[in-house]
Amino acid sequence: MDTYACLEDLSNEIFFELFDYLHALDIFTAFASLNKRISSILQSIALHVIILNNHYDQEINFLSSHLTFHAHQVISLKCYDTIRDRSSIISLLFDRHHFINLQSCIFMLDKPSNQFENVLKQIENLNRLVSFFVIQPDYKKISETDKCDITRTTFMNTLSSLRSVMLRYNYNYSNISTYTLNASNLMSLDLLISGKVNTVSIYSILPILRVCHKIRYLHAIINEEIPSRKTFSVKVQEPFIYENDIVISPQIKSFHLSISVECSIRSIGYILRCMPNLIHFKFYHEARTVQWENAQDLVNGYKWQNMFEIHVPFLSKFDFHMSIQKYNPKLDLDMIINSFEYFLKKYPEWQMIIDRWKTYAIYPGEFLMLRTFDYHKYERNLPIKIPLIDDESFEIRSTKATTNDHYLYYSDIKYFELSLPMRTPRINCSFPLFQHINSLMINMPIICASSSNNLLNIENSFQSNENDYTQQCITGLSKIVYLPNVNQIEFETSDDPDEWKYIQFILHACPNVINLKISSAYWILSEFIDNQFLISIFKQIKILKSIRENRYIPSNFLLKLVERFPSITNIEFEMFSFDDCISAIDILLNYLKDLSYLKIYYSQDSLLDYPFSRNYIIDKRRQAFNINIINEYKVIVSKNRESVEIRLS
Repeated sequence: MDTYACLEDLSNEIFFELFDYLHALDIFTAFASLNKRISSILQSIALHVIILNNHYDQEINFLSSHLTFHAHQVISLKCYDTIRDRSSIISLLFDRHHFINLQSCIFMLDKPSNQFENVLKQIENLNRLVSFFVIQPDYKKISETDKCDITRTTFMNTLSSLRSVMLRYNYNYSNISTYTLNASNLMSLDLLISGKVNTVSIYSILPILRVCHKIRYLHAIINEEIPSRKTFSVKVQEPFIYENDIVISPQIKSFHLSISVECSIRSIGYILRCMPNLIHFKFYHEARTVQWENAQDLVNGYKWQNMFEIHVPFLSKFDFHMSIQKYNPKLDLDMIINSFEYFLKKYPEWQMIIDRWKTYAIYPGEFLMLRTFDYHKYERNLPIKIPLIDDESFEIRSTKATTNDHYLYYSDIKYFELSLPMRTPRINCSFPLFQHINSLMINMPIICASSSNNLLNIENSFQSNENDYTQQCITGLSKIVYLPNVNQIEFETSDDPDEWKYIQFILHACPNVINLKISSAYWILSEFIDNQFLISIFKQIKILKSIRENRYIPSNFLLKLVERFPSITNIEFEMFSFDDCISAIDILLNYLKDLSYLKIYYSQDSLLDYPFSRNYIIDKRRQAFNINIINEYKVIVSKNRESVEIRLS
């Protein structure tokens, strides 16, 4: 006779193991009202609270109602301060609950808060707190007051339990020497040190070392906020430091330096001099124009060898990613590779690779990208910025006999930006250089009118053999990126009327694209939107966005849009007026069953009073499909002077 096991037949130990893999909201949603036995188990488990930016106010209120009886069980908290339909979530939680046993705390802050000071007062009294992370997401800003308060709370705390701190917000820490510091028990520190030109440098690390005497693991991100108009480099100001003032941090075993300010081998050596027992060193140099002498030193393996032998004799692991832009004359790639021979012999399986291509900024120059094989293994949470690749001048050198494994060095790179190659590049690899790219931004070519002779030759060639020419571009692109892995693509276009011919070939070469951002001019271009060659691609697109450029989608085009793109879940575009938006919204709600989010920008508001509300949107969806297609609490409708935004799930 067959026997069946029920959920209730599982032992308590299995439930404890199961609940440790779930976060609190899921546990309370699925199990809170199941039976008395499960309710009893829920009184004894450790809880992990995770609130993401895609959660809703109703979910937070539900979670909070259960935390009223379980807050003392929470040992880890990760919380975004802004969710779909509410902000200041962190303050809300700490006003309602006391997490007295909290061990790990991660705050994602994206805007100033008048109530955050109260949160920090509670943090100061959490005597079991081991790790405290505060992260400012990209393109968001928190107030200078909050930054100062968080920094002071962290470094002046009296919590003997605190061991690991990450502070990822733009702050220069210039006032840290004025604090009465108690952060002597910190063992792991991750800081973003950021400021205006000449306010931060590699030497900004020194005051931190004076404060945190027991640090073993240090990651310093040093970023200089350079105005967009600034194109020249700033020379490193070497500080005058007395020998007796040198900070020695003998506990540091691992140091990851990520830097986008001007630095030199000498300045790096000065910092490493403070860490005589260093074992692991990881170095990231972000792309920027570097002075000639510093560029020569940074790519010279003999200089690195000499520095390590003098300052960090116990070093057993050295990995780097260096992006360097410099003016001519060119460097000798073979000499660079040969200079790192010492590391091939010293460190087992150590390898490096170099890419180089021409740049055309103010003066002719070159861009170099150097990387060791193991650098891709590190979790940096930092984007690698790779400037536009010039395909004609592209060169590769490696410490190996082959460069066919180039893509393995860059397996962590998911986003790429490049110009469409106008001919097949001179790349000798048997495989595409970057095979793990899933998001691609392509700058479409612009033919300079000043090069009239070249322009005439290109036009004549194009007219005589159009398909061969466009196919040559795609062949060049496929030598750089493995196109079948691309699922997100953006086209930065010019006003060339023939660009759509390139775009159609690119889209067809990327069969798995579901996220497309393109000028709205192509949405309504009949040669593009009615192209039978692209219909199957259009039908699989889920996210469609136009580039904001004051090119408006006409109201009479919307029916064709939903016919061509029936699988859309997210859509953003521009229309002239809010009056146009109303009819467009009706069509999108009525025809796109999977629609989850839409945003329409407009230039002219309306004086008419439209029946435009949350209930109106809900009724429209239910009339078009059925009563179960929509969760009411997830529907958010917002309108301002330039856009209307609707979120359905």
